[in-house]
Amino acid sequence: MLKNKYPASTFILIGGKSERFGSPKWRTLIREESVLDRIWKSCENFENRYVIGKTKPTDLDKPFICDKLKFEAPINGLYTALKYSKTDWLLLLACDLPLVDVNIFEYLWNFKTNDIDCIVPYSNHQYQVTCAFYHRRVLPIILSEIKANNYSLVKLLEKMNSAVIKFNDDIRFWNMNTTQDLKKINNFCT
Repeated sequence: MLKNKYPASTFILIGGKSERFGSPKWRTLIREESVLDRIWKSCENFENRYVIGKTKPTDLDKPFICDKLKFEAPINGLYTALKYSKTDWLLLLACDLPLVDVNIFEYLWNFKTNDIDCIVPYSNHQYQVTCAFYHRRVLPIILSEIKANNYSLVKLLEKMNSAVIKFNDDIRFWNMNTTQDLKKINNFCT
């Protein structure tokens, strides 16, 4: 293992319907680069990187894993990642956060301890549960919540030993759900 690598895997979620956005977010270009490629590069210090979704796009050139379950919710991606991960720690990362960067991951990683199950940023008045580290020991908790039809990752934080890390109103956590959000992000990037 290389010295600069985290002993963790990254799982990037691209499975959402993008109804408000109107097209797959991960394909969207920012500065001539797709959102997925931007996020992929920001995760280069991880031991493994994967993309998770419902079906593999024919033009995707990255390692892909199909969601294990039928319903659509980020907890499905987390469940799939935990089942597939070869590392104890994983970073779950949504493709609607195009401004995340390596500094966020490094900062979060520093809060890892033997008794923490999850390291989640809190920014822009919300828990950033799809930009968080999870330990594979939470798999039974995730499975129990899924069986009970409890799909909220935010509520899941209460059932785990979670470290919540405050980032205030950090632009790197701007969520890209609409084309208006994309304009705001593009204006920032120019």
